[in-house]
Amino acid sequence: MFRGSFEHTMDSKGRVSVPAKFRDIIADRYDGRLVLALDFDRCLAVYPLEEWEKLEEKIRTLPMMQKEVKEFMRFFFSSASECELDKQGRILIPPTLRERAAINKTVLLVGIINKIEIWDSAVWDARNSQNLDKIGETLSSLGL
Repeated sequence: MFRGSFEHTMDSKGRVSVPAKFRDIIADRYDGRLVLALDFDRCLAVYPLEEWEKLEEKIRTLPMMQKEVKEFMRFFFSSASECELDKQGRILIPPTLRERAAINKTVLLVGIINKIEIWDSAVWDARNSQNLDKIGETLSSLGL
């Protein structure tokens, strides 16, 4: 699955190179089609289409009339955009997603088991420096 992090530069057209390690997984396990969506943490989540469809199936089991579920679905699915890797192994991030995730020139691609997150490097650094203590406490309480 996807693990590790890789820093890359986004080009002027909004294309980001996907690390070879991640491209290999996408080619070997999936058909190459991807879905990008804005995550609640204000990063971009990149799912292979197969993993996205599994997520959709789980979400369909949620109580659709519950206000928070409807708000989540509106937020998450309204930002979804299908894409494929180009011949150079890049994905194009639509301008609206770049803006909403505050992604500028330097990005970090982070493997998170069945998805890839794309973060603006400065946002990633600031977020991690603030959250390390909280994460340690939470993991400790979970027995990890």
